[in-house]
Amino acid sequence: MKKIILLAAIGLFSTNAVAMPRYDSQSLTCSSVHDKMAQHGSVVLQYPSHLYPNLMMYNRYVSNSMTCAGQGAMASATVPTSDDPNCKVRTCTPVTGKGPNKNHH
Repeated sequence: MKKIILLAAIGLFSTNAVAMPRYDSQSLTCSSVHDKMAQHGSVVLQYPSHLYPNLMMYNRYVSNSMTCAGQGAMASATVPTSDDPNCKVRTCTPVTGKGPNKNHH
């Protein structure tokens, strides 16, 4: 029974990850990135690494704190876009510390 629940949970998370839209941030304007996040709630953006331009970076970016529920808190970040090398976006980061949001690692 535990295996079935575990497999169902893995399937649920992998389905959400597959269904999440992915965009090349450098092919969009900063405004378009914000529009896509507002439309979908969260998106995966890809862009070249600052240190290794041939290495593509991928991360999930969100439109509001509701999309971080159970995954941490919203934090500021930047991504390169076609019109802004430091387009301001939000991402979810793990929360550590005391209280109900304490992560146990």
